[in-house]
Amino acid sequence: MTVFLIGFSTHISCQAHAEDLRAFTDYAGAIGEIPIGMTVFVSGNKIADGSHYYYRKYLKDIPLTGTAGTELHLTEPGGGVFVLHYVDNNSSPVTAENSTGLAGTWSGNGHTLPVKLDLQSGGSYILGRRYADITNKSDAQFEEPIKGFYYATIGGRPADAARFVAFPLRVNTGSPKPLMIHNASELQQKWKSIFSPAWLKALAAASPHDLSTTKGQAMIGAGLAFFGDDGLEVVNAIP
Repeated sequence: MTVFLIGFSTHISCQAHAEDLRAFTDYAGAIGEIPIGMTVFVSGNKIADGSHYYYRKYLKDIPLTGTAGTELHLTEPGGGVFVLHYVDNNSSPVTAENSTGLAGTWSGNGHTLPVKLDLQSGGSYILGRRYADITNKSDAQFEEPIKGFYYATIGGRPADAARFVAFPLRVNTGSPKPLMIHNASELQQKWKSIFSPAWLKALAAASPHDLSTTKGQAMIGAGLAFFGDDGLEVVNAIP
């Protein structure tokens, strides 16, 4: 009887865990000229809890609710409204499954601005645990050192950036053998050869929030760098 109860409890726990998973889609683009990111959970014809967008300048999630069909109607708490449709360069008709992004308008405070968003990634996770395959930390806790590295690096502060690196740091330079950086002093000595102007420009155009994950790491900037539970682990250098 005891074994049965333990098995039953485990079954319920696993079932609840599976039911908590939500399929999401990440987008990046702009309202007018203002960079934003957006994550959307669609459940049937509704926009599910956890959907949000954020301004790149602030990295603070703004909740979205609404409906989904041929168009997405998304409303934020302050009264702003997105009316968006799926876009694709080749397919017709365009659906959520074959689209490459969203386009439409945002209206609020008496203004209407164009919106264009490119598809970034998608998958499933439990709300608040986007990085569960990497860490036991909350999303905010895990992203804190990533943001620290991001702002220190684009701000030209190598000593501060080194605080968020999990040494030894692997730097892929295109050579058969990667460059290994073993400590903060070595990183500062080789800083300019690792982080070229082109690399820094690409990093500045990326977002340190709502990162996609692959093989137990979080990726920023379409493969510029990869972070693990203890900080930056891999850099793909740009000449």
